[in-house]
Formats: sequence, C-alpha cells, structure tokens
Amino acid sequence: MDVCETETCLRAHRDLVRAAIQAPTPDNNQPWKFVSSGDRLQIFLDPERALASDVNSMFDLIGIGAAIENGVIAGRQLGHRSEVDYAVEFHGSPRPDQGLLAATLRLIGESGVSEPDPLYEQMALRGTNRSLYSTKRVESAVLDKLAQETHEFPEVQVDWVDDRTRIGEFAKLIAASDRLRFEYRPFHQELFEQLRFTVEEAESTRDGLDVRTLELPPGVASIIHWLRYWPRMQWINRLGLGSMLTFPSWLSVRKSGAIGVLSLSEASTEEFLQGGRAFQRIWLAASAAGLAMQPLGSLPIFIGQLRQLEGRNLHARHKQLASQLQAKLEQLVPATVGRTLQLAFRTGYAKSPPVRSLRRSEDDVWEYPDND
Repeated sequence: MDVCETETCLRAHRDLVRAAIQAPTPDNNQPWKFVSSGDRLQIFLDPERALASDVNSMFDLIGIGAAIENGVIAGRQLGHRSEVDYAVEFHGSPRPDQGLLAATLRLIGESGVSEPDPLYEQMALRGTNRSLYSTKRVESAVLDKLAQETHEFPEVQVDWVDDRTRIGEFAKLIAASDRLRFEYRPFHQELFEQLRFTVEEAESTRDGLDVRTLELPPGVASIIHWLRYWPRMQWINRLGLGSMLTFPSWLSVRKSGAIGVLSLSEASTEEFLQGGRAFQRIWLAASAAGLAMQPLGSLPIFIGQLRQLEGRNLHARHKQLASQLQAKLEQLVPATVGRTLQLAFRTGYAKSPPVRSLRRSEDDVWEYPDND
C-alpha cells in the first residue's frame, strides 16, 4: 500500500532527505539532488558538482549510495519498509534541471511494519576523523561484526589489514598514491577547488574540505595554501620535495588500528551504489562501536580504475607507479585480485574531531511540488 498522499508524502520525504544529506561524499562535494515525484523520492547525481578525477562516477555514486542507505534507515525509523530501484543505465545527457538519475526510493507498507534500525542514531554522530589514531589493534570480532553489515549486498566484499607490518606497507601505498594529487596538474587543481581555508569560506559554501577538519600539523595548512599556485608546486616537485607533503597521510595510516578494503565483483552503476550503501552501514556500525574512520580515496582512483586512467594524459612514470601500486595491493590483499577496488579506509580508536564538515540544507538540494 502506498503511504504517500501529498502532505504525508512530503513530510516523509523531507525526513528522508534530511537523513540522506548527512552521508559522506568525496571531498564533501555533495553531488546530489532529490526530487519528490508522487510517492517516489528520486536521487540524481549533479554533474556540475562531480569530481573531474572520478572515473565512471564511482566515488560520487559511493556518496549517493550512502545517502540512499541513510534514507532507508530513516524510513525504518518512521516504521516503513523501503523499495530502492537503481538506474539501469547511467549514461547519456543529464536532465538540465536535475542531473543523472541514480536511483528511486519509495516507502511502502503501513506505518509500523518495520522495526527501527539500531544504526539510526549514528547518522548524526558519524564523521570523518583524520587525526592520529591509537595503534591499538581492533579486535577481530569487532571487524567481523562490521563486515557483517554488508550481508544485504552480496557483490560487496570487505577485507581487513590488521597487523602492524601490513598496515605499515599499506601506509606506503597511500603516501605514494597521494603524491599524484601534487604532481599531476588536473588533480592539484581539483584539490584546491575543494579546500576551504577560512571559516567564512567554509560557512559560505557549506561544502568542500574545511582545512580545520584535516587535522594537519601546525603550519602545514599555510604551506599547502602557498602551494595552491601550480608554478610553485612544480618548483617543489622539481626539487624532489613533493613526497614530503605526503608524510601526514603516511603517518596517519600507519597510526591506525586496521585498514578496510572494499571491493566489488564488477564495475557497474548498481554495484557502485550498493557499495556506497554497504560502506555507510560499516561506518555507522563503526561509530556505534566507538571507532573512528577515514576513507582513503587515492588507491581506488589510481589502482582500481587503472585501465581507464591509462587513456588519460598521465605521465609515463605515473602510469608505471599505478601499476606498481596495484601489484603491491594484490600482494597485501590477495582477495582483491580480479575485483574492482571501490574504497579503502582506516579505522581505530581516537578522540572525536573538534570540527566537522558542513552540509547544505535540504531546501538547497530537494525539489518538491508547490502546494500553495
């Protein structure tokens, strides 16, 4: 039975959108639009907010998948089951007023037919923690419980790196891949388009990366701000000093309780969205367990989508580096061989961050009928 009848439907959709926009997105770009269409809430990807470095919209669809899962969880809180229809095709021209349709969410059934999801309260508490974690190992039983959150999505697989030696090797992989954000001009430009160096700028856009959330050592934010001009970055690279900028990421990964590696059976729109839903459940469950978490996006960009990247204007040494990183990853996590790497992330025990990323309001991202 349909539960939406005009005002009732819009109230429910507003609750779903409020929950959905708390989801994480790459560099906090929030590339979504929500449209109420009858009893259905459509979720679109806004190409104008997409990241240029994203291949096949994989990262943006992780964020939209996470937003969908937040909506499903919020629906359960209202006492309803949810039906999710994924876009069969995710190609072609976007609708000029909305974007590319990714999925449709519909609440079904009478109120009270679904039990509240225990992860609901974590949606408002979850956040990216980029500080240095304790090196205390996360117990295997805890990691197993987190992995169980993916059981609704059989094509999604999570593997763990949880011994100190392999975590140290993984830190080298992250540092090496992070170098490309400083050595490859398009990625350098994209990074600085996303950074917000002042409180006023962060509050004005309510998106992007507020530098206060990066947990950088004293003075590093000023250095990075100075390097926003490409000629300066080129000069640093010519001196061979670019690798120094990756030291914070190397150290932060090394100081982790465990590393998670999320992979898919194939690279498709539906699996990207399911991977985002599964990842959000892992993250919410980690928050409930008192664990901090930070996504590590450079590996999927430069390894998981290597074939597509080879067609881009990358330097030969960068292509060689990506191949080497892929081989090293497969040595560290053999279960990823033959699969699509969607995301890596670190987790562990840490204090809550003092500053959290901002979000645009539901009225900025939601279109609904005017009933006046």
